[in-house]
Amino acid sequence: MKDVLRRLSRPKWIGGLALATVFAVACYFLGQWQWSRYEGKSERNATLDRNYAAEPVAFGEVVDGEGLRPGTDWTRVEVTGTYAPEQLFVRNRPNDGVYGYEVLGLLDTADNGLVVVDRGWVQNSREGAAVLPEIEPPPGEEVTVIGWVRPYERSLDRELPAGQVASIEEQDIRSEVGRDVAPAFVRAQSEATAAGQADSGLLPLEPPDRSLGAHQAYAIQWWITMALGYAFVVLGVRRELREEEFARDPEAAAARERERAERKRRKKLSRWDEEDS
Repeated sequence: MKDVLRRLSRPKWIGGLALATVFAVACYFLGQWQWSRYEGKSERNATLDRNYAAEPVAFGEVVDGEGLRPGTDWTRVEVTGTYAPEQLFVRNRPNDGVYGYEVLGLLDTADNGLVVVDRGWVQNSREGAAVLPEIEPPPGEEVTVIGWVRPYERSLDRELPAGQVASIEEQDIRSEVGRDVAPAFVRAQSEATAAGQADSGLLPLEPPDRSLGAHQAYAIQWWITMALGYAFVVLGVRRELREEEFARDPEAAAARERERAERKRRKKLSRWDEEDS
């Protein structure tokens, strides 16, 4: 081992150690990135555990002028108003492995302005995504929506026919309806009028994703891999020392190699004997 350490002080192997260090640093930050993704999904699940099944609160309690208040994503809310007759269709949305549309209603409320409500899902029409499917209009009377409050999605910057949007993004929706909308939207769980529960005829959306993925395992793998570069350098040094030894005294070096191989063989036979017993 002393010979290996002395050899590592040579410029050739100092360069190898420098490259191994760069590799280790890269592995460290890749591990940190994967760990941050794991922590983000863990935090998401903690928020879901806290908010998803809680008693509904008023929409205005968790939404202000800037959007959702911290820690309130997926809070169950209740909001009352009257739907505008027009609806928007969010294109290319999967539900149970099938693509279709999510249908957005525009709920005109007294306290919160125009609230976007994701009412449910409908499959593409037989003519394809370019032709909107026929669905029932929203209730014409006052309706109370219970659902989960969500932040808007990012815009996909796609040009679509009138009445369609590529994502549930505030500016895209505002451009379609020509009015300001509340700074967060509601993913509907139920709708009720004075006559009782209303049936939208739409399929409910899939529950939120709770999977943590393999990010934690990937992070640990990257951190373990940090040592790999140094291991290659050490193996290279040992190989170089053996080659020099063979060059100086081939017979003695060959004898040592035979002795080393014999020890390995005996150790392997001994292990087999223990397993057989």
